[in-house]
Amino acid sequence: MIKINHRKRDPIQLLQMLPMSKVIKGIYAYKLNPMAHSHQIVIIGGGNAGISVAAKLLRKNKSLDIAIIDPAKYHYYQPAWTLVGSGVFDIRKTQRLEASVIPSGVKWIQEKVKSFSPEQKFISLDNGEQVSYQFLIVAAGIQLNWDEVKGLKETLGKNNVCSNFSFEHAPYTFECIKNLQSGTAIFHNPHTPVKCGGAPHKIMYMAADFFRKKGRLNKINIQYWSGAAKLFAVPVLKKRC
Repeated sequence: MIKINHRKRDPIQLLQMLPMSKVIKGIYAYKLNPMAHSHQIVIIGGGNAGISVAAKLLRKNKSLDIAIIDPAKYHYYQPAWTLVGSGVFDIRKTQRLEASVIPSGVKWIQEKVKSFSPEQKFISLDNGEQVSYQFLIVAAGIQLNWDEVKGLKETLGKNNVCSNFSFEHAPYTFECIKNLQSGTAIFHNPHTPVKCGGAPHKIMYMAADFFRKKGRLNKINIQYWSGAAKLFAVPVLKKRC
């Protein structure tokens, strides 16, 4: 194992070791100046990953010139959506204005990224402008592809079909759990990468606990369908299954 002495390393060398960090509220968005679009560090994505990396770097060195590029008006704390789906958290508390969660001292560019030019070290924005950088961090997340399963998009959020990977649909998950008195409850993990590999497991466990507390567990057949090659991706857990 390689050990790194944090006190002797430049903050940029810590990028692979960053935990979640408390984010300082308050930031300003600015209009791009065609003559000055250069930053030491540019982060694409203002989600949990992007803002945490920015906050951690600034804690190590407040003089860093960091910009986050994200067109979103709102920030969503998606890890809580499993709790929303299990009925123990309010979906409204997972939504905040993006400007309120960008770390203080970071410049927010509220635009879409159109293309990358890594050899020239700049990116092009949807509005036609360019931003150059010394270091680029891509934390844009992944795209939800409901169409990967035939008919899913049309029936999602109704007919007892739900998902916790969406702000719009997570509350409906608990409606399904709450109203199920008996029968079969299927929890599914797709074969494609997902935002949280453990989320399909967690909602199943929490649903089972809800059924147990309501005295319905022996009336409900809980099934876990996985599109992955293994139940758990972590080797130590895989050996125990």
